[in-house]
Amino acid sequence: MIDIKSNINFQPSWIIGHRGYCAKYPENTPAAFEAAIQAGAVMIELDVMLSRDRQVVVIHDATLERTSNGKGSVADFSLAELKQLDAGSWFGAQIAVQQIPELSEVLDLVNGRAYINIEIKSNAYEPRHPPDAIEKQVVDLLRQKKPAGHLYDLPF
Repeated sequence: MIDIKSNINFQPSWIIGHRGYCAKYPENTPAAFEAAIQAGAVMIELDVMLSRDRQVVVIHDATLERTSNGKGSVADFSLAELKQLDAGSWFGAQIAVQQIPELSEVLDLVNGRAYINIEIKSNAYEPRHPPDAIEKQVVDLLRQKKPAGHLYDLPF
């Protein structure tokens, strides 16, 4: 039998925190991302949408009901309004209140300690591509923050 680890092309599997450590913490929150990193995740995956005032926020659903105490579409709320919502208590009473984070806040939190897989949700896509489209904002933030995880940093 061949030992696959002896193959020079062998790469060990990565532990990826999908929406952070969402089995133990409310998904896409700072607590979930920090817990995933502390648990040994090499990469975190997160989802982004635009607020009404066109800020990039980290949330999976197009609506607020499932993961916060808000009601309605994420795109109908300003960043300030989204920051007033509780994105943690729905998960369990023992979880401290968590806010819906901005992408820039998550990039600062991770600060090179893990790779980041950013999923731009289809609801955030705009066919007319305005100058501040979410895709452009994400790329601009990545250029500004320069997190670990650029393709040239990957070990394969």
